[in-house]
Amino acid sequence: MTRIANLPSLSDRLSASSAEYRDPLAQVDWATLDPQRPWMPEEMVSLYGLPEWEGMSEVQRRHLGQCELIAFLELGLWLEALFMQRIARRASEGPGGDLAGYTYQLHELREEAGHSLMFVELIRRSRIPPLVSRLRRPRMATAFARLAPFDSAAFWATILIGEAVPDQMNRILSRDEALPEAVRQVMAVHMREEARHIAYARSRVGERLAGLSWLRRRALGLLVRRVLGQFIDQCFYPPAAVYAQAGLANPGDIARRARANPHRAQVVRRCVGPTVDYLADSGLSLGRSLPGPEPSPAEAD
Repeated sequence: MTRIANLPSLSDRLSASSAEYRDPLAQVDWATLDPQRPWMPEEMVSLYGLPEWEGMSEVQRRHLGQCELIAFLELGLWLEALFMQRIARRASEGPGGDLAGYTYQLHELREEAGHSLMFVELIRRSRIPPLVSRLRRPRMATAFARLAPFDSAAFWATILIGEAVPDQMNRILSRDEALPEAVRQVMAVHMREEARHIAYARSRVGERLAGLSWLRRRALGLLVRRVLGQFIDQCFYPPAAVYAQAGLANPGDIARRARANPHRAQVVRRCVGPTVDYLADSGLSLGRSLPGPEPSPAEAD
């Protein structure tokens, strides 16, 4: 009879799954990135369902979707960088008493770097200038990811949100046969490897939440809800700069209209709901309703 101590841990199993690493750049047929095809399903574009969308030409709709995809990839670069910083900092401390966990986190570091290279390559080939200098990232969410103790429930809940919510978008895009193969392949590669990262984050957040009192879980839930609201704002509600880049008039007004778009709220629920439900089942309630987008500062046209 196999002793429990000899059974492979989740970290060991995930490391074994990550062992045969393939360069993501080599898994994408970049020549298929056709600018004459949509890069985002229409229903996933922020203006879908609004009168403004109905008044746009097919070319305008396609270009807006392409600009929104590039903004989504830039969000991915920000998230991957935050996580890589924390893993690298943790790696500098050595494995300690958790060699299996340490080993798997190094696998994650390699995979996250590969994702970032893949995103950068798609951005480069898109010929759509990056907006990084004009995209303001939320201070609280950034600080939370950078400063929360690495082994805390706060840190792993934040990481789970940052990995699992975009993964829902990845799944939708990877299955849409109207999109170029290059876009679908980028999303599919990311989705396959993120499945391991999400499994690991879920296990860590579950372990950490189990050790917290009801009062501490409630206080943490209020903080994580605020972080989630900022993340929803970043992931699903483009700033005026994206609409300006797409060539739309009055981009500030359009950004405000997108924030009030009922269809966009449905997309948010579809993508965010599974993670919120998982956290609630694990003992971290974020409230009865999903937080909406952050209040928008006056957008300059």
